[in-house]
Amino acid sequence: SPLAAHPLTASLIPLFLGGLFRASIPRMASRLHIAFLWHMHQPYYRDPLTGVYSLPWVRLHAIKSYYDMPRAAEAFPELGMTFNMVPSLLKQLADYASGEGQDLLLEVSKRPAAELEPDERRSILANFFMCNWDTMVKPHPAYWRLLAKRGLRLDESTIDEAMGRFSVQDFLDLQVWFNLSWFGFTALAEDEGLRELQSKGQAFTEEDKAYVLEAQRQVIAKVIPTYKRLLAGGKVELSTSPFYHPILPLLIDTEIARRCMPQAPLPPRFRHPEDATAQIERGVAYFTQTFGQPPRGMWPSEGSVAPELIPAMAAAPMATA
Repeated sequence: SPLAAHPLTASLIPLFLGGLFRASIPRMASRLHIAFLWHMHQPYYRDPLTGVYSLPWVRLHAIKSYYDMPRAAEAFPELGMTFNMVPSLLKQLADYASGEGQDLLLEVSKRPAAELEPDERRSILANFFMCNWDTMVKPHPAYWRLLAKRGLRLDESTIDEAMGRFSVQDFLDLQVWFNLSWFGFTALAEDEGLRELQSKGQAFTEEDKAYVLEAQRQVIAKVIPTYKRLLAGGKVELSTSPFYHPILPLLIDTEIARRCMPQAPLPPRFRHPEDATAQIERGVAYFTQTFGQPPRGMWPSEGSVAPELIPAMAAAPMATA
């Protein structure tokens, strides 16, 4: 497959794992059993009043790590692992996959560059370099030139000055590069059109931009089915978390925090154990609806535990064998 042949999966992963083990694990008389658990989580960004996502991180991480990781697991089936799928992330992935999910930066990405309002141009200049510059901007000379043209410092004066330097074509190129740079190695290996746009580098068209944005939706639509396929084939185990990833002990009773932080200032007491139970039940139900079977366990949000939450977790219908 394109993924198995990719240098990052063919050499980097075994090298990383081998180096990790050699560097950190002493010689032992018996075999050491290691569990790999990858926690897949994003907060729920959807504004209940507008229906628009305030931040783009579900969309952008989905076309990168959330798709790369299960495909890497597929390429190395002998390396058993568990993925923890948080329901609030799954719900947002399904929304984007259907084409209904919209976020503020996606909306400004879709706007024709020639029709951008001044505040939209400012937003693009401020936000469309939000990525790792060393790995996602500098490797692409045209993208790096746009960053240099804007300025490396992000402040009002930098944006003010860049507004006068950027042409309509510069804004269009930046719309394309920000969305293109987030694709992971799997999506790029599978889509020749994306690789051609990377090589093109500049002078993008509105059609090029539409291709990139539709490619994002198509990759996101593959994410959950890929995990389903791995689960059905017995190559991974999937667990889940409470639906919106809350700190359960604090839902049960905020005074529980005093057990480990007795001097911490706390807000007025909040005590709703029924909310904690509902978060567990809704999380398991949504996971089961999504994957057709119950999760193999539950990772408590942020690893936060207390004896009081154990009965609710024990009562949830999760697979145990």
